[in-house]
Amino acid sequence: MALRSHDNRSTVELAVVAKVVQVALGIRTLNGRSQIADSLLGADNSCGLAVGSSLNMGNQVKLDAFDEILNKYMETHPNVTFESQMYSQNDYIAQLPIRIANGDTPDIMMGQPTQYSDIIEAGKVMDLTGHELITALNLNEGDLNNCSYNGSVYALPLDFKTYGVIYNKAIFEKYGLTPPATQDEFDALCQTLVDNGVDPFIRNYSNVTYPDIEVRGVLWPLLIENGHGDAFEKLMNGEAKFTDYPEFSKAFELWARRLAFSRVDDMGNDTTMGRQLMAQGAGAMMYEGTWAYAQIQEFNPDQEYGMFVLPRDDGKANSWCVQLDQIFMISNESKHPEAVMEFMAYLLSPEIAGYWAAATLNPSVVPGVETEMPDVIMTAIKGKESGNIAHEGSLTTWLKGEYLTAWRQLTQTFAADRTLTVDAILEELQTVFDEINAPK
Repeated sequence: MALRSHDNRSTVELAVVAKVVQVALGIRTLNGRSQIADSLLGADNSCGLAVGSSLNMGNQVKLDAFDEILNKYMETHPNVTFESQMYSQNDYIAQLPIRIANGDTPDIMMGQPTQYSDIIEAGKVMDLTGHELITALNLNEGDLNNCSYNGSVYALPLDFKTYGVIYNKAIFEKYGLTPPATQDEFDALCQTLVDNGVDPFIRNYSNVTYPDIEVRGVLWPLLIENGHGDAFEKLMNGEAKFTDYPEFSKAFELWARRLAFSRVDDMGNDTTMGRQLMAQGAGAMMYEGTWAYAQIQEFNPDQEYGMFVLPRDDGKANSWCVQLDQIFMISNESKHPEAVMEFMAYLLSPEIAGYWAAATLNPSVVPGVETEMPDVIMTAIKGKESGNIAHEGSLTTWLKGEYLTAWRQLTQTFAADRTLTVDAILEELQTVFDEINAPK
């Protein structure tokens, strides 16, 4: 899709992942005008920004908040116009390389550098190592690794996310329950709920992402603390097998114990349905991420929730799984790199990043953002600050392409078919990975 400029105005192509129709939710407007905005007014050069989004904005609250930011930006930048184009997650992943091959590289792309290593190796992404926008952010080592590929920084993050068990405080208080410290305590808690006619878990398992997320809630910490951060890289390269890592068996075994308390209709719940059921009090817990909380709260603002990390059965406190969420890569082929970086500076300013955090309830990585957050989000923030984390940036890479598709399909199969053993699912995973790696 070619960029177009007309009448001294820039056309900004916005490619955002969404599986829902855009609906205005009346999110409050941003007030004021930044120095950055003033500096670009009256610019005589025409710039074309194309913002691409991969997997992180499939949430209506986020979509509306990002639209609000773009609209406010256009108000103070009359030479810039955004044109939104909606992609599904899979379509974005498929279409981005095609656009780049056709010479239509977006100025701003959304995604993790390790997931787009081919694009980086082809020289399509700007090296941001040492850039003032990076050094100004509140990033730990894992965050920085999450923005990097082969030791260089290629992305700018806006916020982060953690995984955990979101629980209904009213239900827990009614039955005298507290967040469990061990898997045995967790099993007993679930049994208490079942004995009282309460579904322990609500799950969004018609969405293939969610079985994947729940199993990695224990898998990532085990692999990272045992020095196997390169496990996925080796599995994709055919240098190792699933049986080489006992952490996979352990993670699936613990997940199977939790699956014993599944609802009959969990496999039929999509993301929105699951969150609606949670908000309605149809179940006591759901394994989600901080990214989901704004939508859950929107369905029922009066309900109070807490959050805890999944327990383990080895006597150790489990780590919080942490990832950067909205991550932006900059095209190395942009005709207007200064204008692109001005927009990124605007997005990463305390004012705008603060609005984003307040609207989406996603914890910010931008210093100076002061936003009151609910207990769930504060628990996640404190979890990250504690240092007891399994950061995606500690992995040399996460699964991608055909490997990620196969992993998600088969973890979903394991969730649906309770007759499958852990050995059987790992054997099937290995078979599929071998087929992908076989010479073509």
